[in-house]
Amino acid sequence: MTNPSGICHYITPLTRQLERAFNTIPEEESLQGLKTYYAGRRGYTYKVLWRTYVAMAVMNLPSFAALIRTLEDNSSVAQACGITNPDGIPSKFAYSRFMRRLQRGKVVLMVKDIMRNLTRRCYQTLPDFGKNVAIDATDLKAWSNGNKPPYSDPDAGWVIKSDTAGKPKSVWGYKMHLMVDTTYELPITASVTKGNMADIKQATPLLSQGRFITSKFHPKYVICDAGYSGDTLRKTIKRQYRSEPIIRPPKNQLKWKALETPEWQLILNRRTAIERVFGRLKNHRRLNSITVRRLRKVTVHCLIPVIVMQALALAFPNSPRQCIGPNHELVSSLA
Repeated sequence: MTNPSGICHYITPLTRQLERAFNTIPEEESLQGLKTYYAGRRGYTYKVLWRTYVAMAVMNLPSFAALIRTLEDNSSVAQACGITNPDGIPSKFAYSRFMRRLQRGKVVLMVKDIMRNLTRRCYQTLPDFGKNVAIDATDLKAWSNGNKPPYSDPDAGWVIKSDTAGKPKSVWGYKMHLMVDTTYELPITASVTKGNMADIKQATPLLSQGRFITSKFHPKYVICDAGYSGDTLRKTIKRQYRSEPIIRPPKNQLKWKALETPEWQLILNRRTAIERVFGRLKNHRRLNSITVRRLRKVTVHCLIPVIVMQALALAFPNSPRQCIGPNHELVSSLA
């Protein structure tokens, strides 16, 4: 099908997914924080720049160059993003200017508000959402070399931890801290810090964000791994949130070993939900493809995949965990 502007528009699973995502994300109110039109030679609208940036996460594109090629080669994707003319495809320079604007403090808050709005909708739409939550963090490699000072990204830090085989590894970059619902495997709150931030220090802020977002935040269980084991956090979870802390104790904390009943272990096993969430964000929503520097830009980069995951879950309620397959077909991530 061809529209009067000359761009062919075909309804495909990918374009349907994009359109539903755009319709679900509360962008109109949020984009008021940006200027209506981009002050460039061709006058790209911020709505087009924002939608194509979101489309990068939906399609798992590694860079703006790949995004521009996709918009040039796939007219239906361009049309879904609001581009009605081939000359309306933004340039690399336009995206560079756009990213500089996105790092402003009030714009970062705008992006966070979009995520919070979608979290509230999850509580309103999905039965028993937030009843069982898990907290964890993942490392993200910075677009910088931590071995050659002066660092091109001074906001990054060293992440020192063990890999899945138990071997120590170090990464120069950031950490993304998440609290997710273990039933629907969807993010509730998120934060991004330097890589050298201890995981346990972000647990209470994540819980506080949940209470700030909605009065419906009353988890029955808060599930964490051994990195979050501490008396203060356990007391906070019990006293302030009236929840049961299910935290794996380190081997040297024998006083908590009495809690490890078979029922307790079954609840702790739900923690793997957050690992699957991180896997989907990294493998299907470009969380690992960091091509920006400084904490604010990286924060926006990390929140966009979370927003996309939440929006698609609300747009496709019968199959809340979905991703685009290698041939751009809509497939379930549970398959």
